[in-house]
Amino acid sequence: MQNEIIYFLKQAQGYISGEDISRELKISRSAIWKYMQELRKDGYEILAVPHLGYQLKSAPDKLLAQEILFGLKTKTMGQRIFHHETLTSTMDTAFRLAVEGEKEGALVVCEGQTKGKGRLGRSWSSPKGKGIYASIILRPQLSPVQVSQLTLLTAVAVCDALRCATKIPVTIKWPNDILINDKKVAGILTELSAEMDRVRFVVVGLGVNVNTPLNSLPETATSLKHVAQKQFDRVRLLQEVLVKFEHWYESYKHQGFAHVIVQWKKFSLMLGKRVRISDQGGTVEGEAIDLDESGGLIVQSGNGSMIKCISGDVIPLR
Repeated sequence: MQNEIIYFLKQAQGYISGEDISRELKISRSAIWKYMQELRKDGYEILAVPHLGYQLKSAPDKLLAQEILFGLKTKTMGQRIFHHETLTSTMDTAFRLAVEGEKEGALVVCEGQTKGKGRLGRSWSSPKGKGIYASIILRPQLSPVQVSQLTLLTAVAVCDALRCATKIPVTIKWPNDILINDKKVAGILTELSAEMDRVRFVVVGLGVNVNTPLNSLPETATSLKHVAQKQFDRVRLLQEVLVKFEHWYESYKHQGFAHVIVQWKKFSLMLGKRVRISDQGGTVEGEAIDLDESGGLIVQSGNGSMIKCISGDVIPLR
């Protein structure tokens, strides 16, 4: 009901009477008053003037469901939202919801994480109210070996969204980092539940350093605010990410992965450069020359041999 009340307040030109809200939503005036009190506790500034009604003066800088949903132009992604002040990790919460049967497109967001997750067991700095910390539940018709494609798809969607919303020329470092001037501004994590031949569900996690101060980040990271020297609206950025993600996800389902690869290459920081890739199997060094159909990075070593890398840490070499 809070979503509907916020919608009326935002749509109103000036004041809207309690009677009008009561009639449209078919709830009592006293119920409206209680909802207004709850919204004020969430940080909304709402004026109430006798004989005029209610007017929304300002909204809190929070990733609240009603804020994300207002004006969100998606059919599936983010149409069901679970917002929390603090979580250990949005990944853990989204994974539990997926096990319980939550539908595709459900979004878990929080203001801060105490144990934000990065790749390979690393942590993600998640100061409260400064970044975007979100996880989306997907139920794709894929085999487990194809899930790595979703990581690259998400990178394309996030890069596309940030470029459109901020005009900053962010780039992708294989497989899951979004960079500005060689420093990480966003990261992607994918976890799945699967049987031998089919995926039950996938949880895609996203962390974006939006208005994060540099003293809260490692030296290898940056934030949108630091680069642009201005504050960004986290809700608007997340809406743009959801729109772009839905676009690329639907494109992937109908046109296949090749379409995603084409765009990934346009955003890529890696191709044509010398890199060193390390994983549990050892270290590969050479020129990153292509992506294969599964999303693996093809590296040409010094002796001319082609090596396919499916995971690992990448270090660009001069």
